[in-house]
Amino acid sequence: MKGNLAHWINQPGISKVLKVLRAVVAVALCMTAWGFAQHNLDHARIKEVRIFWQDQHGLHMLKDQDVHAFLGPLQGKLRTDIDQKERSLRKLPYLSEAELCYDTDHTLMVFLNHREPVLRVLPERTYGYYLAADGVGLPLKADFAAPVPVLLGKIPLRPPLPQQSRNKGLTLALMVMESMNKDSLLEPLMTQYIVTGADSNALILKTLSGQEIWVGTSMDLSSKLRNLSSFYRFAPTDSAPESFRSINLIFKNQIVCR
Repeated sequence: MKGNLAHWINQPGISKVLKVLRAVVAVALCMTAWGFAQHNLDHARIKEVRIFWQDQHGLHMLKDQDVHAFLGPLQGKLRTDIDQKERSLRKLPYLSEAELCYDTDHTLMVFLNHREPVLRVLPERTYGYYLAADGVGLPLKADFAAPVPVLLGKIPLRPPLPQQSRNKGLTLALMVMESMNKDSLLEPLMTQYIVTGADSNALILKTLSGQEIWVGTSMDLSSKLRNLSSFYRFAPTDSAPESFRSINLIFKNQIVCR
């Protein structure tokens, strides 16, 4: 019986048919495997890129379109390692935090925290930069302007980078501004912060009316600013702070006016 079957299979016509059938089965198996692979690839493609801003201030020098351009065209492409892109985003001075992850729907989620620009720094002969609350310099962008006080005087020409040691004048200005921002009376009045001193370690404030307030160095700073706040609030009517061209806080526990 086995001999008869072998003889029948080896007949020229039957052998050709079997070869064709084997080829058809092989092609079918390849097509099935390719179909499964394509199905898996389609499900591994990035469906969309969504950006979420974690900060609350809303003063964004970077816009969504800037982030999309920085990441490059990703929608519809295969999922890729995002660690490198995350590290690159974190190097941008505008961002204090950046985290990328995929959700279960193959959407790339981009969580960002934008540094808040709090001062517009204007060194001589340059367009300057913005200064964030943590002391990092933010390069200017043509489509952005923030309603913040101006910082002038002996200040660095270039924006300070993250992890860079802080300039004394910038540090002092940020300390004073942080205190002013907690004072509802004084904060709206201050329009200019001017760094002075041989070591850029002293500060003068200017108000909307052009009045100068000499803060001096950081020595006894909290006491100086507390006295200034009390003076503005409780000075007698014949010695109203607004009536003086300058207020000097340099002397310990004294306010000298002219």
